[in-house]
Amino acid sequence: MVTAEQTGAALLQPRFTLKDVTIEKKERLFKKHFALDEYVVHYKKFDGSETPSLVREVFERDQDAVAILPYDAARDEVVLIEQFRPGALKDPVSPWLIEIVAGLIDAGESELEAAVRELNEEAHFKITPDKLHLITSVYPSPGGISERVTVYVANVDATHIDALGGLAVENEDIRIFKVKAQEAFEACRNGRICNCAALVALLNLQLHHEEWRAQFMAQPA
Repeated sequence: MVTAEQTGAALLQPRFTLKDVTIEKKERLFKKHFALDEYVVHYKKFDGSETPSLVREVFERDQDAVAILPYDAARDEVVLIEQFRPGALKDPVSPWLIEIVAGLIDAGESELEAAVRELNEEAHFKITPDKLHLITSVYPSPGGISERVTVYVANVDATHIDALGGLAVENEDIRIFKVKAQEAFEACRNGRICNCAALVALLNLQLHHEEWRAQFMAQPA
């Protein structure tokens, strides 16, 4: 039975932390472009007991990532990108997904520094960190992938954008385009945009649309 003390904010607090997990063994099984680690763990259960030893494989990038939605508040437009994704080869529409700018955080970089760099590399926007507004950090698939993605919206001037972006040395082939914010929101609703980071950014923009638009227009890109 849930008591009054267990409602609201109290229910959202974590019941356990990392100290309630015992890592008995960790072994790297594979390393190439990505890596695969095998863990043997046991941890506390909600009924007060503990699990038996469990073997779990975790897909590793060995780096976390950033994702950035470029938003032109004056024109109420967002800049999106399209690129081929091997993980979407079974997608019923296309393995070329509509996304926002994203990339891995290099060694020694902060999340903000990585976001500034990725915006330049993938979409050719040169901005300063103060033009980035933090949305949140998410785990796209924590059942088996360790990656954590920090998501931003960027205050940009999208009057003139390039058609193509990405780094040739990384074999990136990126189409850059812009649409009205409302068109992007509809693409989230109808499933055309199905990339996790893009959904997080765009749905947050929709939720805070007027507030963020006014804020960005007060700080010209």
